[in-house]
Amino acid sequence: LNRSELGSSLLVNDNGFLEIVRAPERVYGVEATVDWQASETWQLGGTFTWQEGEFDRDDDGDFQPLSSSRISPVKLTAYVENETLPGWQNRLQLLALGDRDRAFDEGVDETAIDGFITLDYISRVALGPGTLQLSVKNLLNTDYFPVFSQLQAAEGNEVENFAGRGISLHLGYRVTW
Repeated sequence: LNRSELGSSLLVNDNGFLEIVRAPERVYGVEATVDWQASETWQLGGTFTWQEGEFDRDDDGDFQPLSSSRISPVKLTAYVENETLPGWQNRLQLLALGDRDRAFDEGVDETAIDGFITLDYISRVALGPGTLQLSVKNLLNTDYFPVFSQLQAAEGNEVENFAGRGISLHLGYRVTW
């Protein structure tokens, strides 16, 4: 739990401009990580993050939710990794971001936040003095908008309203010395 008598938030005022609001606030949450070596060649794991926060804009003792620009929706990550051959690892990882509508329901945000799920594949192999890595991000080509883009679009800012990256292939080689 984090409390502040003079927290700082950026909110859109009645004229459509950002305004710095200094007010009492409290932020709280939970984060957990699990990693398990299931066998010599298999690993499993993930994370869970939940947070919430409120502020008292007019200092009357009535707290409202903090904006989704400050408080992220619930997030879950998971992975399964296999050492297919000595020096060659293959990993499948998932990112699930939940919905967050509390700030919208109470008039703080202009929109509710829609969650999304992405899946990535990463393959690494020891090669020469380094490691060759091939990854396919957003393997299922999920159509989604990051939280920041959703908030910008709701405020009429189409310049910063961009979709998340679709399926993409990455190839890299890394040498550590």
